[in-house]
Amino acid sequence: MTVTPRSLTFDYAVALCSVWISSGFFLDAWAHGHVPVESFFTPYHGVFYSGMLAMIVVLAAYWLRHRGLPPGYRLAVLGIPIFIVAGIGDLIWHQLLGIEEGVDALLSPTHQCLGLGIFFLASGPIRSVLADRVNSTSLRTQLPLVLSLVAWLTLFHFGTAYAFDPGAGRTNAPPVQNGAAPDYFTALAIGYYKISIGVLIMIFQAMAMTAFALYTVSRIRLSFGAFTVFYVLGNAAAAAAFTNQTPLLATTLLQSFVAGLIADIIVLRRDPQPDNPAAYRLFAVLVPLAYMGTYLIVTLAFDRLWWDWNEALGAWLWCGVTGFALSLIGTARRTAQ
Repeated sequence: MTVTPRSLTFDYAVALCSVWISSGFFLDAWAHGHVPVESFFTPYHGVFYSGMLAMIVVLAAYWLRHRGLPPGYRLAVLGIPIFIVAGIGDLIWHQLLGIEEGVDALLSPTHQCLGLGIFFLASGPIRSVLADRVNSTSLRTQLPLVLSLVAWLTLFHFGTAYAFDPGAGRTNAPPVQNGAAPDYFTALAIGYYKISIGVLIMIFQAMAMTAFALYTVSRIRLSFGAFTVFYVLGNAAAAAAFTNQTPLLATTLLQSFVAGLIADIIVLRRDPQPDNPAAYRLFAVLVPLAYMGTYLIVTLAFDRLWWDWNEALGAWLWCGVTGFALSLIGTARRTAQ
């Protein structure tokens, strides 16, 4: 395959198609929970499959014009055959086993393979920008990388949608238990289990946000505003798909904005990276604390918390601890004696 010079326009086109497809996954997920879906051939499937068609057209047009693809796309194009095979498999899967309606849709092997195909394709703009770091110093030139990371984060949320909302708001509280009822201890155990799952989800989400951030700052110094765009867009599709009677969408957008702004400020002032361990670890602690701290504050203000203060504050502190642990992993090879 002939290698051609980087094209910023091409990077944007591939990145936008990646966001189109990954967001289409969540539109389909929303449809499974809100409207009857009894066929493979639905408008919701059509959104992400049309996005893949647009992706193929973009790649083919560029290759026909330049007789090759820019650096970083040799591995990315593996996503096309993976997606096509997975799409055919998904059609057969639905015909034989029916339409998935719940967590099974997230864990379906064919759906996971579709996501793998988009993961490969979205890696193209990331690798392209990283290969041209010297000339990628503004938000305009870095945005294809950011949008591709948005697609990655959206795919991550799709595959782990069962662990997105900690459910700390009073709307999600279990019914008040009567101590004299014969099933009191069973109900009490269910309440403890619900809190435990919520705390684990909170820590899990904080770790995910931190891991994406540490991966990025260890490879490139993003311009101010990039992390805000990444978090807000990367979390928006999942929050929109899960919004019913709770203000989850507004809560998620606000916590994403706050965490992104904190990340942007630290990058601007301290340049966190593994070779600058103090700033790197500060970044790894403050970003998850800002993200999940905003969640708790907003939930308390508009829905009230059904967790007690020990559970809320303890889980919040654990978010910072796990962020710090991830930073130690990121600097391990540089600090080993």
